[in-house]
Amino acid sequence: MPALTCPPDFADHATSKTNRQLAEKYGVGEKTVTRWRKETGCTAAIRPFASAALPKQLVPSISPGLASEAAQFLRKTHRPVYHRIIEGKEFRGQYVVGTQVLTESEVISLAEDKGFQAYNRLFDLAS
Repeated sequence: MPALTCPPDFADHATSKTNRQLAEKYGVGEKTVTRWRKETGCTAAIRPFASAALPKQLVPSISPGLASEAAQFLRKTHRPVYHRIIEGKEFRGQYVVGTQVLTESEVISLAEDKGFQAYNRLFDLAS
């Protein structure tokens, strides 16, 4: 089967349309359009997915504190570790560590058992 030849008006449309749009216009496959682009040297001026910004994810803010520092320490050895506020406001003050649901004080004590030491701001003042 002979290869399809490039239409004479392909270069006019190639700069402003995607491969899918060109394939529908000429009734060919996208691989054929890609080959025609290589043959003619016409690149697409638009890239709808490469330049589009991704929507920002809503991440709830968690106030910094001793429990969140302990949770961050536990993330090194336990999976998953997260604050349950992402599941709803009624779970405020609870953390999931592995398969356990712990309060803030339990998270701190578990982390201290594993070697966690709270950051002391007095070290900043001393230096």
